[in-house]
Amino acid sequence: PAAAAAAAATARRGAALRARRPLMQKEDGVRAGLVTEVPFEVRFSIGNVISVSGFVLLAYSLGSFLLKNGQSDLVQTLGFVYAIPALVGGLALKYAELPPVPLTQPGSSAAEMEALRESKGTKIQEKILSDATRFTYGDAHMEEPLRALKLAPKGQGVPVLQSLSESRTPAGGYALSMVFYAPNTPYRVWKDRMAGPDGGRIARFFGDGKKSLRAWVRLVSVKERTVELTIATLEEGEEDTALELLKDGSFAPILTAAAEEEAAEAAAKAAASP
Repeated sequence: PAAAAAAAATARRGAALRARRPLMQKEDGVRAGLVTEVPFEVRFSIGNVISVSGFVLLAYSLGSFLLKNGQSDLVQTLGFVYAIPALVGGLALKYAELPPVPLTQPGSSAAEMEALRESKGTKIQEKILSDATRFTYGDAHMEEPLRALKLAPKGQGVPVLQSLSESRTPAGGYALSMVFYAPNTPYRVWKDRMAGPDGGRIARFFGDGKKSLRAWVRLVSVKERTVELTIATLEEGEEDTALELLKDGSFAPILTAAAEEEAAEAAAKAAASP
């Protein structure tokens, strides 16, 4: 009987791995793109620099032209030639600019969290933090991962990353929490993407193959349509099963919509029975 039980457990683990493999293969490309290193990072607004320099150059050229009674020289001419495109280009960049996302470390100092991140955090956690806390242009913060995880309805925008926070887990791990404004993605969709037998898909999606992660989700505000997604390093004795952080601070397994309905019906029947 013991040998048969062991064989059955091995078969179940093999089936689970085979079921996970197609998802992981689909997500590999996005995960690799997410951690691609950029040649350098810009920690200031390029749009501000270009538009302000263009405006200053244009103002100088125009003022010099008027003070000289309409007579122009080579410097003024070059000023007009380069100032207007710089001003327009700078304003266009400013329009497409995404400012850095605010970062907090509740209950800890920035130095403490930096040390914990360097010792415990994964490469992808560090890359998410780096990308979200600098000026970017074009795509929204975390757009590719959110679309790959099907957290954005077709034809609509992805959830907007509003804030980041770093914390230490009870087991001593590093946790990175992301609060999203998700007007087009109901909370049920977030839970569905993390529910079921493969509930650790989001944790594995953000994993780097060296350190394991676990993930949990929390409904921040129904009225403001905000959701918090946390990815934390997996420490000894912990499982990567996705959880929901409840209002009272406790964790609960995430169930599918069908499983929640069954549980509610069973509870109603139990309450109605004498």
